[in-house]
Amino acid sequence: MAEDNVVIVLKEQLTNEMIEAGAQLTGKLDEMGLPLVAALWLFSPEINEWRLVFATPEVSTAGPRTVYAKIRQARQALGQQNAAIPLFGIDLLDPNDELIRALRSAMQTGGGISRLRFSKNVAKGHYIEDALIYRVA
Repeated sequence: MAEDNVVIVLKEQLTNEMIEAGAQLTGKLDEMGLPLVAALWLFSPEINEWRLVFATPEVSTAGPRTVYAKIRQARQALGQQNAAIPLFGIDLLDPNDELIRALRSAMQTGGGISRLRFSKNVAKGHYIEDALIYRVA
């Protein structure tokens, strides 16, 4: 006799603590002079996880290690306010990455820190399951 099993995977939640910590970290990186073209929380359904994504030209010019060092320094300056964001939960992209270019074609937030939800949408052929966008400039 064959049995059918149904597995339901619950989507990991983006908490208010994560949202505020991401906004504070984005602001601190701005204060430190890191040029952020994009800053957003992006849900990755493949791993059922939210990732904080920063796009900066310094990824190509100075290298990811240098950018991660700046992020580490900003996190230390913020202290406990950033406990919701482990360093391994942060991804870096070049501003010319396809995803960033697609988001830029779909919206522009300007240079400030917004909190725009972008869910179940397509931008230039890229399906975005869920995102919380601080900046796409």
